Amino acid sequence: MAISHEFNPAKGFVALPSDVMDIGMTPGAFRLLVELCRMANTTGECWPSLAQLSDRIGRSKASISGYISELRDLDLLNTTSQQMANSYNYRLKYCVTFWQNWRAQLSNMRRLKTTPKSKCSVQPIERRANSKNHSHKNYTPACDAENKQSSAKLVSVFLNWSALSKGAIFPNFNRPVNNALASETQELLDQYATDISTKRQIENHLGKLWLALNVAITPNELTLQTTNLFNKRISTAGLIAFTKAVQTTWQNHWRKPPNEEQFMRLLIQSQAYNQEEGMLRILEQFLKRWNMVQKSCNIERLRSIWRHDAFSKLSFNTISADIIIWPTAISNNLSAT
Repeated sequence: MAISHEFNPAKGFVALPSDVMDIGMTPGAFRLLVELCRMANTTGECWPSLAQLSDRIGRSKASISGYISELRDLDLLNTTSQQMANSYNYRLKYCVTFWQNWRAQLSNMRRLKTTPKSKCSVQPIERRANSKNHSHKNYTPACDAENKQSSAKLVSVFLNWSALSKGAIFPNFNRPVNNALASETQELLDQYATDISTKRQIENHLGKLWLALNVAITPNELTLQTTNLFNKRISTAGLIAFTKAVQTTWQNHWRKPPNEEQFMRLLIQSQAYNQEEGMLRILEQFLKRWNMVQKSCNIERLRSIWRHDAFSKLSFNTISADIIIWPTAISNNLSAT
């Protein structure tokens, strides 16, 4: 007899963006991401220990550390070491990078759905068409205008990859990826790689930003901020988005630069102004995923040749899982098929 599970809705739930399912990661890393989202506050921060995460997920501490590194490489997680009050012990703060913006978007959607018509300030039918001092042209929000500036080619390529991966078991796709799509993706990634800012560019940009805001920053603090952004491989568009996030958040009476935690929070907020860079990073994961599929297919193809009687007497030297040396006859056979 099937067991019927009963869940208590009062305990809440974890709502993740569907795009997260398309990012290539191990099942353990995904399970850890869900657990951190469940424990995170409204800004995406939480402070669990490795032992606590190990008990919740059922994996060793070493495995948890590997999952944390994997999520950091995917820019889904940031970690910061914080000193405790006793000045001897340290704790690790986890921050899910997309959580704060994602919760804000969900709240906005819920607010729009639940706002009754009677509470709306002015209905379209109630607006005066012959008003003299007001313009009733449709207003496009700033965020929508910025989104329209995204490259049409980038959006098209991203949507094609998303359609190929939707519902497919990792690392497979719904159907083979054509060479044209892979080439276009590589061109976009190469173009993005040439746009990565240098340390000097980042330092000059940050110096001008804090000078315009009348913020007194020391050379050591500026060097630390520059290193953080350089390690994130921030592009010119990323620097512009970061400037917008700072200018939106910064108060006129603030004269001290942000500490490391506040700086990383501003960097996370800037991702809302730079969707192109986010799509490019996901495209990079899609391309790696397709390369994994091709590599596995080539290995299976070689195994079928090895089992063939005509090649039973040939010897093969396997150097590693990724580098296989085979005779010229097999190489010609592969190219012919």
